[in-house]
Amino acid sequence: MKKLAVVVLSVLLLVALSVGPSFAATKTTITFWHAMGAQLGATLESLVNEFNAQSPDVIVKAEYQGNYGALSQKLVGALVARKPPTVAQVYGNWAAEYIDGNELVPVEKFVKGPNGMSALEVEDIWEGLRAGCVFDGVWYTMPFNKSVYVLVYNKDAFEEAGITKPPTDWQELLAAANALTIRDGDKIVRYGIGLRPNVDIFATFFFNAGGEWLDAKGKVNVNSPAGIKALQFMNDLLNKYKVAYYVPGYLDADFGAGKVAMYLTTSPGLSYTAESVAGKFDWSAAPLPYAEAKYKSTPVAGTDLAIFSRATEAEQQAAWKFVKWMVEPRQTAKWAIGTSYIPVRKSAMYLETMKNWFSEHPREEQSLQQLRYIKYDPNIAAWSTIRNDISEAVEKVFLGKATAKEALDAATVKGNGRL
Repeated sequence: MKKLAVVVLSVLLLVALSVGPSFAATKTTITFWHAMGAQLGATLESLVNEFNAQSPDVIVKAEYQGNYGALSQKLVGALVARKPPTVAQVYGNWAAEYIDGNELVPVEKFVKGPNGMSALEVEDIWEGLRAGCVFDGVWYTMPFNKSVYVLVYNKDAFEEAGITKPPTDWQELLAAANALTIRDGDKIVRYGIGLRPNVDIFATFFFNAGGEWLDAKGKVNVNSPAGIKALQFMNDLLNKYKVAYYVPGYLDADFGAGKVAMYLTTSPGLSYTAESVAGKFDWSAAPLPYAEAKYKSTPVAGTDLAIFSRATEAEQQAAWKFVKWMVEPRQTAKWAIGTSYIPVRKSAMYLETMKNWFSEHPREEQSLQQLRYIKYDPNIAAWSTIRNDISEAVEKVFLGKATAKEALDAATVKGNGRL
């Protein structure tokens, strides 16, 4: 009997080996296109490698496509060729275009599926971030690399000027900028605040004046009283009070060189601030100043993760497994620590790793204090071009080529024409 058993086992083993591949778990390979370079890319690769190492049935091929402009162009080309990636980073207005072409699978399908998310898990994602991923009532994308704006300020300069705390409203901002501006005759050695002539910096004032990009009828609303008030205040800082200056590019280098005492940046921008300051002085970050406390808010920036419909059902399920894993508390905390983006899950803030990070990097916590007040861009395909119209309006006013009302009226007409 023992010999017979050995023979039977041997035969079964040979059969298993001969047909092993058909019984063995096959891995589904998916492609993930992203625009994360440098340290951001290194952190992302680390997470992807970790996922691949622990996943028995999915392999993710992360493929860097260059900056966001390059990623957008390549996605459009891939969709035209009908060969898009399985999953990719997308902005809301990109997603709106893809949805119009039936190119995306709603995340909602997977959230409610067998490997979905519980109601508690869904609620654990910041409400404002979830809302920014909903198109015509359908949840299409998953929030990923998200950031909010903060006010960066030179603490040493504040102390020298006798300013005891960062400004909370526009009146305090103006007073601080005036006190921080250093003049040598007709020459200004240091400006109180630096501004950029673009829609994003305008948004930090627009929302804090009570502005909304679209009105109740879905029309561009940038020339509302809040819009005119916001742009006029920015222009006054520049041209009336002469306590601000503007540059088209980033301001971290000027801040580090002591040419400006305050400026506005996104939470990931704090790492560049640290590099530019390089220990020359003490600095910190604070919530954005507001026109009135009831309008306290911050724009949210960054992309979401989208799953493309041309993938097979197996690939879509594999992509969902990856997307879901990426936004679990532990992973979103690791992403936040490695990049200074905000964690998309509320519970991540209570993890020991995040608590330790905040204790060692108190500036980073300022971003999270504003997550209850976030505002996001409209999820409409035309918004990318409308953003350019608003940026042009801001620059015209800064250059003295139009009043705030004239420039925003023109941008509103253009924007509604694009809609």
